[in-house]
Amino acid sequence: MDRLPAEAPDSAPVAAESAADAVATRRRLIGAAGLAGLASAATALVSQTASASTNLPTEEDTVLLTAAMQLELTARDLYRHRLDSADDGDLGPVVSVMAENHEAYAQAIAGHIGVSADTRNDDVYESLEAAFGGSADEFLAAARGLEETAVATHTALLEEYESDDAVVLTASILVIEARHSTVLADVMNLPLEERLVNSGEALSLGGAA
Repeated sequence: MDRLPAEAPDSAPVAAESAADAVATRRRLIGAAGLAGLASAATALVSQTASASTNLPTEEDTVLLTAAMQLELTARDLYRHRLDSADDGDLGPVVSVMAENHEAYAQAIAGHIGVSADTRNDDVYESLEAAFGGSADEFLAAARGLEETAVATHTALLEEYESDDAVVLTASILVIEARHSTVLADVMNLPLEERLVNSGEALSLGGAA
């Protein structure tokens, strides 16, 4: 639970405390919940998908999974764009891990359906490129929105897949992307009730809406 700021006689101590809290929060995220937690959880969940499934994706699943893979590559490229555009200090390693996670998800999907992970969703990328390269506040809001959209999209796709393989793989991915969103919400110091609600809307990929 976030610590309530102490009452201050003027604005200067409040600003100083806020800056100190932000630094402490980012360092904490890069520790257990941010950097190490995201990387290890992503690796563990994606690596379990092959043995947990009972049948392979159908042709219809492959179309949807290809679109989902393109969304993951889009997220990877947006986080890489952020790394190239700004120095976020202590938050930089977390941004790097998120980029790597999305690439790992794209590669996992590609491996399951036998395609190359080399095409992103340009419409999504272009709609978020400026925000990802903008101020820290713009980036954090856009990144959290992207993660929420990804979670909503993968959740919608779960109802359309015909194979266990597609369902298990997608479920493992959306769990970690929900954690991405939580990490970003923590950095933004959002109220608890906002951190627990996903307000993202699913993209229309195939029949998902």
